[in-house]
Amino acid sequence: MTETFSIGEAMATPGRVIRRHPLAVFVWGFLMMGFSLLAVALMFGTLADLPLADGAEPPPEMFGKLMAVQGLSMLLNVGQAVLAVVIWAATMRATLMIGRPDRTFFLRIGMDELRLVVVGLALFVGAYIAVIILVLLGAALVATLWQANEAAAMIGGFVLVLGLIALVVVAMARLSLIAPATLILKRFAFVEGWALGRGRTLPLLGLLVCTWLVYLVVYFVLAFVVIVALFASGVLADITAQSPPATLGELFPSPPVLATVAGLMLVPGGFVYGAVMTLLSAPFASACRQLLDGPSGAVFAAATSPAATSAGDAADTMV
Repeated sequence: MTETFSIGEAMATPGRVIRRHPLAVFVWGFLMMGFSLLAVALMFGTLADLPLADGAEPPPEMFGKLMAVQGLSMLLNVGQAVLAVVIWAATMRATLMIGRPDRTFFLRIGMDELRLVVVGLALFVGAYIAVIILVLLGAALVATLWQANEAAAMIGGFVLVLGLIALVVVAMARLSLIAPATLILKRFAFVEGWALGRGRTLPLLGLLVCTWLVYLVVYFVLAFVVIVALFASGVLADITAQSPPATLGELFPSPPVLATVAGLMLVPGGFVYGAVMTLLSAPFASACRQLLDGPSGAVFAAATSPAATSAGDAADTMV
């Protein structure tokens, strides 16, 4: 493995993916935005008759609708999570295959995606349990300090919160290569991903911070553009011009305005969403690839050779 990887190369990779595969990037974002809009339409459409006026009694059948919406919400959340994993795999796959055409926009439903689901769940559950344990230990320490000195307890609590945040960020950086290594090696790569990050915590932390900074800039720029667009399109004026809504359904703007907003979210919004998803995943896939291709990468040569990769794609993937 190489001594380190190039943060600049990793941060440049999302731009290369977007330039070489713009249609795939659009399709990824379009699918996520379309699913989100469909979920909102189903949720609010089911509860469109919910009264909002003060003192208004909901109809008797509303309780059944609320229960149905709760179950629907759980199903939609699962569906969105599965779609997110499929697109996550697609962004990393495109990063590893920049310039190579793919008729399904690098989208697959197969063993790669299943392994990433398991990896994502394992990392999330493990991190959740670890944070709960640390919070409980910190709360016990602060409670002990409180009995001795309230000021010391407050300072200690503040320091512990900052320490916990820093620990979570460092852990995210340290574990960030497990998922791309799993996709590249076509097996659960908890050990390999952890080994790749050994001694490279600071570069990985720097890559994580750079990714977040770019994401925040994009987020605030987009937020400004969206606010300006809402004012310019008349959506806010249309909503404020309406009389106080009697039901939840009356909160929606007029159909032409609603169609315009949906079109903007699906077309330019879809491309932007896909680009952001690429930004958040491609740098780490690039870093993992750089490390595996280093001088000591022969350790993984059998799993990452072109023949093995092609055979794995054929055996593991169902388009």
